[in-house]
Amino acid sequence: MLDYLKKYLEELSILAGHPVQVNELSHVDQAASIREAGKKFALQATTISEISFSNRNENLFKIFTKKLYDANPSPVYVWTPRTIECGAFLLPSICAVNFSFDFTINEEGILVFLTNDLIDRLLLDFTSLPSGEERLRIETQGENWIHLNDFVDSHSKEIQL
Repeated sequence: MLDYLKKYLEELSILAGHPVQVNELSHVDQAASIREAGKKFALQATTISEISFSNRNENLFKIFTKKLYDANPSPVYVWTPRTIECGAFLLPSICAVNFSFDFTINEEGILVFLTNDLIDRLLLDFTSLPSGEERLRIETQGENWIHLNDFVDSHSKEIQL
């Protein structure tokens, strides 16, 4: 479990842009409550875009995250596959996230950012194609963020669930 927590703190430290300590994590019961409340997004519409993984460091992606912030400046929970067992971590806003993380930040290739008011959600799903190209799938949900990623690239589409 100690290695699992260490790996989680390393992920969070990269995403926060500063060292994250155990005392900054919520209790695992709170993480479970957040996950339960977040299940409502499974029933909501999702806007999906896909870009080259390296494009997350480009100006257009920075504009995108600023638009997310402008639409909902609430603090965001950083959710990785280890959150449920280690506790939730809160950043001041989506603009506080360091999106310059490496493709190998976690084996699962998934990160979720959920506003602490539980209104909006950003999911990043990164994968490597058979050609070796690294891609980033961007999903937005919630009343403020649902339509904010459709400008990211020309491959955008909306999926109604």
